[in-house]
Amino acid sequence: MEKTKNNNQKTQKNKQENRIYIKKVIIILILVLMIILLGIGIDCFLKQQNKIELIQTSPQSQSQMMGYIIKTKQGKVIAIDGGTKEDTENFIKNINDLGGKIDIWFITHPHKDHAGVLNSVIEQNIDLKLGKIYYTANDLSWYLEYDPERAFEAEDFYKTITNSKIKDKVEEVTLNQIINIDNLEFEILGVKNPEITVNPFNNSSMIIKLKVNEKEVLFLADTGAESGMKLLQNQEDKLKSDIVQMAHHGQAGVTKEVYEKINPKICLWPTPDWLWDNNPGTGYNTGPYKTIETRQWIESLGVKQNIVAKDGDIKLEIW
Repeated sequence: MEKTKNNNQKTQKNKQENRIYIKKVIIILILVLMIILLGIGIDCFLKQQNKIELIQTSPQSQSQMMGYIIKTKQGKVIAIDGGTKEDTENFIKNINDLGGKIDIWFITHPHKDHAGVLNSVIEQNIDLKLGKIYYTANDLSWYLEYDPERAFEAEDFYKTITNSKIKDKVEEVTLNQIINIDNLEFEILGVKNPEITVNPFNNSSMIIKLKVNEKEVLFLADTGAESGMKLLQNQEDKLKSDIVQMAHHGQAGVTKEVYEKINPKICLWPTPDWLWDNNPGTGYNTGPYKTIETRQWIESLGVKQNIVAKDGDIKLEIW
């Protein structure tokens, strides 16, 4: 009888100790979970504090164009190209809404649908505060030799960047140069390619990799198939990006292999409506452009979101 009583007491004690142990384990697990959630919350808060705004501007004429504006959390403004002279008013309105100053302006190449806004700002003496202007371009004689019909666009651009109002702000970028501003890092993955003389303007586009927090955005400008292959050969390990700007307005740019290496989640299309549908006025996909083929490539990669300039100025938050 006494032995049974002792066994019962021992069992009760063991049960009580087990309950206490389980409670301790639960409390420890709860504390660990709270610490993890707190860490995640702090990390998300810090990223949210460092988010940027990326604006893709839209064409104000029937011309294809490219214009991007980036605003940092600290209020700095970075522009990439801008578009044609017809896009100047809309582009400058977006800049004025952000404070009326461009701290860094990248011009990817001298074509008028990219450098036209900068040309207009200087020609028209538009009141706009400008910081640093970064560009890449071959010598004017090179354009005269390899693309004489459009060499005047390079002439216009050189006239702009040598203007006394801005020439001290202008700097030619170098390959793999890194430019930091606030929490953003820009790395130059591609510059002029004087050895590539087919599709000459486009194949000498600046290629820019933007890193913000843990996100990466790749701007391909008008990079063609030839300079795209050079990019694959020399920068393959740097191509993976969350967001990509579609080369040459989404048609006749880099090859599918380049997009496969980039493997983006979001695609930025500096593309007007007629080019998006390859419709020169005779119906869907009846024109000579390759946009539909490129759209099929992107669909096959499982891209989650396409942001297209035909739909107006669009703001994207990245953090």
